[in-house]
Amino acid sequence: MRPQKLLHTIGLVTFAMSSLAATAAEPSLKEIMQDLRDNLVEITDGLLVDDFDRVAQGATNVAQHPHISAAQGKQIAAALGPEMPAFKQFDEQVHASSLAIASAASDQDRNAVIVNYHRMVDGCLTCHAAFKARVATALTKSP
Repeated sequence: MRPQKLLHTIGLVTFAMSSLAATAAEPSLKEIMQDLRDNLVEITDGLLVDDFDRVAQGATNVAQHPHISAAQGKQIAAALGPEMPAFKQFDEQVHASSLAIASAASDQDRNAVIVNYHRMVDGCLTCHAAFKARVATALTKSP
């Protein structure tokens, strides 16, 4: 096999494998939520020991969490119907608060971290109270 054709074949195989790996590695909403819980613990632990780098890392991880898969998004939208914008608004609240936490942690502004931490946790708990049971039920049904 010519070197150019061999490189082309290797490139195609690599692309195909990475595409399959990306599809197979797409996390479920439950896995995303478990990671977010771990990030919240990281922020909390950082606050307790005044480790602003740890606070910033946990908050950045919250802000950069993976998106819900399209299939799960459709299931959730079907279950929540006209309440879907409120569900999304909670995600936006948590996202904005996590960015504010990361910024405040970079500035070592403990008070701003705590104010935004409370906003973030309030967004999580209020969303869970309103939607967790219905979303969990919707996701246990086959798509």
